[in-house]
Amino acid sequence: MDLQSPSVLAQLPRPLHASTGKTRIGDVNSLADAKKRKRYEVAVAVDGEAVNIYNIQTPKLVTSYAVPPQSTFSCRPCSVRRKLPKKSAVKRQTYTAATKPEHQIKCFVEEIGNGSSAPTISSSSATITDSKSPTTFLGIVPFSAENDSETDPFNILAVHTDGRMRRLSSDLKTQHWSIHHSEIAKVCSTHIVHSCFLIDLEDAKKSLFKRRQDLAALALGDSHSVGSDEPSILLVVSHPREADTIALKDVNVQMFSVPANSKPRSHGLEESQRLRHLQTIQVPTPAGLDKVKSNSLLQWNFHSGTAGLQLSFANGFVNFDLSQYSPSVSSQIVLDEHFTSIMRISPQCVIGASESLIAVYDTQYHSVQRSIAARDVITGAGSNTDGSTVFISYFAKLGIAVATKGNTLIAFDLTSLHGNSGPSLKRSRDGLLIDAIGRGIGSSAAQWDVSKRHRTENMASLHLKTPEQAEKWSQLTKAVNEATQMQKPDLFDKAVIGYFCTPEAPKKLPREHVNPESTLFLLSKIFAIEDCTVNDKVSASSSSQLRVVLWPATTCDWLIRLGHLSLDNVEIALRRACKPRILQPLPIGSFIQALIDSDSSLKHVNHVLGGPAVISSDELAHALKYFLNQARLHSGALEETARAITNGDAATPTQELTRHLGSEVASLKDIFTGLNRSLLKIHSQPLPSVVKSLRSNLSRTELISMVHHLRLSLATGGYTSRFTENPPTPITLDQITPTLSLNTIVDLITASVDAVGPSGWISAIPAVNNLDEGSDSAIAAASREMELIADMKSEVSAALAGVEEATYLKGILREYLRFADQVAAPSTASTDAVAKISDAATSAPSHLVRHERLNGADLMVFTRPEEGEEGYGGDASGKMLPLSLKPPSADVSRTKIMKSTGETKTRTSREVGYLRRKAAGKYSFERLVI
Repeated sequence: MDLQSPSVLAQLPRPLHASTGKTRIGDVNSLADAKKRKRYEVAVAVDGEAVNIYNIQTPKLVTSYAVPPQSTFSCRPCSVRRKLPKKSAVKRQTYTAATKPEHQIKCFVEEIGNGSSAPTISSSSATITDSKSPTTFLGIVPFSAENDSETDPFNILAVHTDGRMRRLSSDLKTQHWSIHHSEIAKVCSTHIVHSCFLIDLEDAKKSLFKRRQDLAALALGDSHSVGSDEPSILLVVSHPREADTIALKDVNVQMFSVPANSKPRSHGLEESQRLRHLQTIQVPTPAGLDKVKSNSLLQWNFHSGTAGLQLSFANGFVNFDLSQYSPSVSSQIVLDEHFTSIMRISPQCVIGASESLIAVYDTQYHSVQRSIAARDVITGAGSNTDGSTVFISYFAKLGIAVATKGNTLIAFDLTSLHGNSGPSLKRSRDGLLIDAIGRGIGSSAAQWDVSKRHRTENMASLHLKTPEQAEKWSQLTKAVNEATQMQKPDLFDKAVIGYFCTPEAPKKLPREHVNPESTLFLLSKIFAIEDCTVNDKVSASSSSQLRVVLWPATTCDWLIRLGHLSLDNVEIALRRACKPRILQPLPIGSFIQALIDSDSSLKHVNHVLGGPAVISSDELAHALKYFLNQARLHSGALEETARAITNGDAATPTQELTRHLGSEVASLKDIFTGLNRSLLKIHSQPLPSVVKSLRSNLSRTELISMVHHLRLSLATGGYTSRFTENPPTPITLDQITPTLSLNTIVDLITASVDAVGPSGWISAIPAVNNLDEGSDSAIAAASREMELIADMKSEVSAALAGVEEATYLKGILREYLRFADQVAAPSTASTDAVAKISDAATSAPSHLVRHERLNGADLMVFTRPEEGEEGYGGDASGKMLPLSLKPPSADVSRTKIMKSTGETKTRTSREVGYLRRKAAGKYSFERLVI
């Protein structure tokens, strides 16, 4: 199943300075009883424009706060919405950190009453004077407020890139403390703070401290008395400064405990009372990933429910489990892709956006669950979607991943990924192995790459046992790639012959079993997927179409003989070559249409139709549609040509046909060959599927044309006329080549009649009744369709009579046929068999044998001798069967097979003689002469 196109939530304002301005998006929380909960809203801070809040569940702009044009924000905003306890009102407070025009922290306060009065909006700010480092994080530290207190029950925690932290009151008028913690000061000369995360202690106990009760006790400190507030846990991630690449072993994750209450006693509190250091964590180095690039694509996130610290970068994603005594890598996915953004959506799955693809990846089994092309995201999001896709947040209960595309806020619906129909507290079942089968990811066609880097894991699938075989395969892939790029089929064939042929037969490709992996690689180079912006002849609409890149004749003939050139194998090969992108389902008839487009003479498609590969009924129905239309087009052109030649308007038939059909056109022989081969192929499919395919792909006119062609084959095959009658002369011999059996003709006529359906036949009746309303051509066509039913009835009756006659004749000759089946086939040539028949005829009296010719067949008729003549009642000409109806037994075999074990043993001479004496001869007549 494909990922659905995103929906547009809002059009965001553009930064005032488009080249340097940025848009930063943060979360919105609700606050009740000192507990934070994430709301279905996002806060958007746009440089020089405004700070807006949007609702995700019911897409709309909730509120907006204007800022000065020169404002530049340094971190994501945060917003708090809570109900006032003593007032029937709602209060919203939004915080941002700006570096221009001044280094300050701003607060926008909005209070909304239950009445119809307008909201009251105010603002405040706190100027930063003790640090020139920009603010990189703003968070909320809640605490329990007293009943009679009107102060807000939370403080603001701000962290700067140099490691300085400060705690402010909610109105920003009071700074409780500002410190540069000693643990951060140890590395501040070489590291800068990149990301920070604030976690409630209650959530930390369920995951982060689940196995670390010592850290939970250390975080509480001496605040475990009754009625005291629980502290918050702060995670600080710092990187080495001014480095192009960052070694993961140099990344520090520091864990602090932030007390809930803090009195404004800047000199009376110790450092541990303001901010208690719990632990410094060194993240482990994942296998094969020592360093990552330090750029804007490097992002850290923390999921409190699983204690997972997630790192996303340009090439992949890594999740570190911090709940263990020694942090470990729980999942990772690194691809040869350039991602603009990756975000975790479940413990096993992430959603990533690259330049050409947006997909949901399973990090456990390294598979793609859903995908959508980047161009479809642009189409679904609207016109103002310049730029890359960047994921912002994931709302698990709604199943919505929020992202930005340029200045557009979009949402991806992921409810179908886990089968959730709406918000649910039940944990979704994702990361199943059955969902990953057949969707593995890797670099493009990695399974066919046996270079030194991938040799160990890919040699087994290709059945390469030695380095020499691997080197030979590498040379083949290189030569085939060059031939494909240069569009030289001869070089392609030369490379294939050089690899697959044996020294005993240097120019003969093998006919025995060939590793399918090797032929899939060849098919991935012969066929390709191209994008289509217009509707094609195959289906109503399709975003991709199959095409033939080049046609190496020798290789394709070999693949056809092996039965490997089929739609299923082509689709498998292209799916592997397109990884990690999920290939969209190919439109119906794309395989046949690609073969037709590759060769206007129809040699390629006829060759494939004549091969042993199984083709689906839908593809064959598309082939029938094309061949029937081509046959009708040629017949119309032939009529026009004959009329033009009769009137003297055309010089030659060739010029007139070229004027109607064009210079590059297939011959009638190739058209009818493809038509008959398609009929033979589709007859091998179950009849219900044939009817369904014909009904869905062929029009009523095309179905009736198919019925007329089958009736012609029925008549020219001699199935509706007696042997003594002259069969009707066919219009052309090409129309009945290859010949169709009676079973094929009857079954397909039945399928065609069922595909038209009762309503299709009845629709012709009104046109016949209303002769004055319709045109002459329409009335003539309707009349012919009505007469067709009567003609088909008589033809079916004649065919049944022929079947009955053949059955009766078979009953008479049953003993002869049974005797002939028991006789072993002669190993001599057909000329020797004819000579034996001639000898038998000459041995009989001349007046008993006569030669006749009927309907082009040479017949030899033996008459019964009269009484008294030689041979009367006997076997003079050797045409009498033995009484036992058994052929003469052959000589006894020298070997025998044991029934108990199946072992082949040699008979002794005594046993051979015994079996010869035991064998009975054939019975014969003897004439007594008295």
